[in-house]
Amino acid sequence: MMIVVRFLLWSALLVLGAATALAQDETEESAVESSLALIWEQVSDQPQDVGIGCMPLNEPDRAVFYNADEPFPLASVSKLLIFIEYARRVDTGEISWSETVDVALLDRYNLPRTDRGAHDRFMTQYPPDIQQIYLSELAIGMMQYSSNAASDYLLDRLAPVDWASLYRSLSISHTDPPHSLTMIPLLMNNHETGKAGLRDIPSLSIETGERLLDLYVSDEAWREDEIEYRSGRGSQFPIWSIQAAILEADTASGTVRDFLNILRLLYSPDMTNRLSENVKAATRSALRWIGNAYIDERYSAYGSKLGFYSGGTLTLVAYGDPLLGDPVISAVFFRDIPRRTYNVLLEADAIGHLAHWMNLNGCVGLNDSIADAVGR
Repeated sequence: MMIVVRFLLWSALLVLGAATALAQDETEESAVESSLALIWEQVSDQPQDVGIGCMPLNEPDRAVFYNADEPFPLASVSKLLIFIEYARRVDTGEISWSETVDVALLDRYNLPRTDRGAHDRFMTQYPPDIQQIYLSELAIGMMQYSSNAASDYLLDRLAPVDWASLYRSLSISHTDPPHSLTMIPLLMNNHETGKAGLRDIPSLSIETGERLLDLYVSDEAWREDEIEYRSGRGSQFPIWSIQAAILEADTASGTVRDFLNILRLLYSPDMTNRLSENVKAATRSALRWIGNAYIDERYSAYGSKLGFYSGGTLTLVAYGDPLLGDPVISAVFFRDIPRRTYNVLLEADAIGHLAHWMNLNGCVGLNDSIADAVGR
C-alpha cells in the first residue's frame, strides 16, 4: 500500500511539475508575443525612427537590414566602444590590468537621479567603506551595470583617444566618438541655466555638456550647488520633445550597420584579425549574460548591451548562439519614441524579446514582419 501511495504521490508531482513548467512556458510565450506586438506597433507608427539589423553569422548573405545606414542616438550602446578601447590598451600594456581606482574620485562622476540607480547597484557589490577598486572591475561594471559614472571616469582615464584609428580597425565609418553620458542630463537641466527650452537647443553642444561635467567633477562649489538643485522633488528633465531633440542634436549617434560590423568582428571566427584575440575575448566576456534561467535554457552563449535614455531613445546590440540553432548577431535602434510607449517598452523589455526572437529564429520572418508593420 505504501508503495502505491508513493507512486501516486510521485506521479502527482510529475504532473504538477509538468503543469508548472507548461504554465511558465506559456507565460513567457505570452510576454514575448505581447512585446513583439508593441514593437511592431511602434515601427508602424514611426517607421522612420527605427533601424534594425539581423545577421546569421554562418550565412551573412541572409542578413536583414532596415534603415541600417541611418544614424540614431546610441545612449549606453556607445559604452561598447569605450570598453574595446580599454581592452586594447590593456592588451598593448599601456594600461595595467591591476590598476586601481580611487572610489572617492569615481563617486564625483555620479550625478544623482540621472541613471536609474545603475551606479549605486554597481557599487553595492562592494563593502560601503571600500576605498579602491580595480579599473578592470570598473570597466566591466560599465558594461554589465551600465554605470554612467564608470564610463565617464574611464573616458577621462583613456583620454586622448585616437577614435579614427580604432574605427578603422572596427570597419565603422558612420558612428560618432563616445562622450560622457552624464553630460546629457546636465545639458537638459542644471542649476545655472534651468531646464532647457526649444530656443536653447541651437546653443547646446557636446562640448558644452563636457564643460558642465568638468565643473561638476572638479569645482566643489558648483558641484554642491548642482546636488542641492537636484535634491528637490519633481522631474529633473525638460518636456519630452525637448529631451528627444537634445538626444538627436547633441549626443553621439551611430548606425545599425556599423554595430553589426563590430559584433561580427567580435564573434565571427572568419573575420580578418583586426583586433587581438585577447581584446575580443575580454569584450565578449563583458557582454555575456551568466546565471539567467531564460538564457541558459535556450543558448550556449548570449551577450548584449542595452542603451536607453529619457526622450525616447532605446537601443540594443546582441549576440546569441542558440542551443537549437546557429549564432546570430542583431542591432535595434529606436529614437523619438512617445513617452508612454517608451515606458511600456522599457518595462516589458520588449527590445530584448525582439532580440531573442530574431536570434532563436535565425532572422527568419523578420523581413515579413517589418514589411507588414511599415505597410499598415
